Amino acid sequence: MPVKTVKTLIPKRATLIKRKWTRSDGPAYAYCLRLWNPSIKKYAEITLKSRDENGAIAEAYEVYSKNATDIDAGRDVSRQRSKLHLHVADFLNYQRTRASLKQITDKRVVVIDHYLKSLIDFSKLNKNPQLDDLSKLHDQKYLIWRSKAKARLTGKKISNRTLNSELSAHRQFFNWAITNNLCARPLVTKDLKVERSNKPFPSEFYRKFLSVGQKEIQDAKSHKVKFDLMNYRTVVMVMNSIGCRVTEIKNMKWSDLIYRKDRTEIYIHGKAKERTIQIPERVVGHLENLKKFKQRMGVSFGWNETEYPFIFSSYKSKTVSVSFSNKTRRRWSEKIGLEGDYDLVCFRHKFITDALNNGVHSLSVANYTGTSQAMIERTYSGLVTGDIFKLVFKNAPEASLSKQNPDWINRLVAD
Repeated sequence: MPVKTVKTLIPKRATLIKRKWTRSDGPAYAYCLRLWNPSIKKYAEITLKSRDENGAIAEAYEVYSKNATDIDAGRDVSRQRSKLHLHVADFLNYQRTRASLKQITDKRVVVIDHYLKSLIDFSKLNKNPQLDDLSKLHDQKYLIWRSKAKARLTGKKISNRTLNSELSAHRQFFNWAITNNLCARPLVTKDLKVERSNKPFPSEFYRKFLSVGQKEIQDAKSHKVKFDLMNYRTVVMVMNSIGCRVTEIKNMKWSDLIYRKDRTEIYIHGKAKERTIQIPERVVGHLENLKKFKQRMGVSFGWNETEYPFIFSSYKSKTVSVSFSNKTRRRWSEKIGLEGDYDLVCFRHKFITDALNNGVHSLSVANYTGTSQAMIERTYSGLVTGDIFKLVFKNAPEASLSKQNPDWINRLVAD
């Protein structure tokens, strides 16, 4: 059994603990520094590297001087020395609590977790320093290190937009750590400049893009795969036809469709904005075709629009679990020879650009697409939905707005 001896270095603050035991080759020693924090009435023990007493004493004073400021500030030194992944786990539990209280979404917690993985990797690369030292290293080296990495899926350099998202999550973590007395230094690195991404999907590739999607749906063997691909293709057509946001698409329910005698409307709502707009019969047709398709492909689990209320929910899902695959978009783009990376929102940009190019007043487009909440509050209530609809679609060919029920969908539903 080891024999323990104690030596006071700083009264009521720092104590050297010596442990001695006997091995086959003779006596062995180990030393640790015990620190007392009077503010929180808690001890912290720090293992020392030295194996002789004089070296251990010198090291102990050095370690104490590094932690003295934290002790005086009442910070828990023992928690500060914990591994980063343990702090991250505590931080994510805090974020999950916020999600349960509806302060953030569950999806946001997943995103934060994803962005903190790069911080853990950076910490390991730098031999897991304490948080204050990690904060300094982060400001000095993180962007230099991370900017050399490549995205796992595309093999391309990580975009400034993604780097900024990572920085935001890292700042959140360090600010939480400061609040919880785990460190004293926030990150000070500023966001990188990014170009505003509002590239519309190229009109000359649009029909080809849909054709590729149609063929994949027809060729797919699995009902689940057909389900997801049909979801994606319909999302593209709806966003291209009414210019809604991705979040608004995800939130759409079958009950949001409002059938009137002379028109069809849909209630649209995103994170903080909402509106009700008239939609072309073509869009009504897209959604009705999707419904028939899901009824057929989901017959094994009894799909119906009441139990599965979200229009674009994924296979067997009754909640908003839909995920629009970037892989699908990239694969379809590659098949038609489209270069460049176009996010799903590009179809909203295409709608807005097409409307403006057709001579529609920007105010009408803004009201129809909900681009400004303030503008909606000031003007939307005084405008008739039908009038906005006529303005936005005034130059569109009649055939492009009419409801359609393509033969290929009829065949799939009948099979």
